Amino acid sequence: MALQLTGAAKKDSIANLQIRLPVVVIGGGLTAIDTATESLAYYPLQVEKFLVRHEILVAERGEAAVFASMNDEERGIALEFIAHAQAIRAERTTAQREGREPNIAGLVNGWGGVNHRLPPPADRFTVLQTLNHEEVLKALEEDIRFAEGLSPVAVEVDANGHASALKVAGEQNGQKVEATLPARTILVAAGTQPNTVLAREDATQRLHRRQVFPRARRGGPSRHA
Repeated sequence: MALQLTGAAKKDSIANLQIRLPVVVIGGGLTAIDTATESLAYYPLQVEKFLVRHEILVAERGEAAVFASMNDEERGIALEFIAHAQAIRAERTTAQREGREPNIAGLVNGWGGVNHRLPPPADRFTVLQTLNHEEVLKALEEDIRFAEGLSPVAVEVDANGHASALKVAGEQNGQKVEATLPARTILVAAGTQPNTVLAREDATQRLHRRQVFPRARRGGPSRHA
């Protein structure tokens, strides 16, 4: 929604979101699937607009002056975006010459793509498959990878304090699983309403103003979950 409201799809606009690949989306609902597919579509637009503006600045000031205004981290990101945009531009040119659709999603996935992390319980995915299977199928067609039954444990950061990987753990096929997913962008798509199912399924929990709290022990105050 934020991308649409800021006109991210327009060539003359700059949206207030910068993403890098790989992308990991945390969430198990349709919002998470939307976030994953939007990220896949948004990244090529982002780097292509970056390249166009970079070329304008280089024509006006020269490449050395443009890069001189950046620190090491910014220069590295700029070179990454420029290389990806140039590859996308070349793929568009080749596809037009060959009379086919450009395989932009293939390029993006080759650079890390988007991982959609599905939290437990796994039956949430079954519900999505039953009620909104078209969206799930389209996400799979775009090579968005689903990691089922895993929960985030920790975020690894680089020397600049920015995300570089997401550590996850959970259970798959009855086996405990721990993994580290490369992640330059981590997006949380947990929906617009708190999940209060726990309050109905666990007698030790109580519901207060749509928030779940552990029930107070005798002789002591209740604490936040």
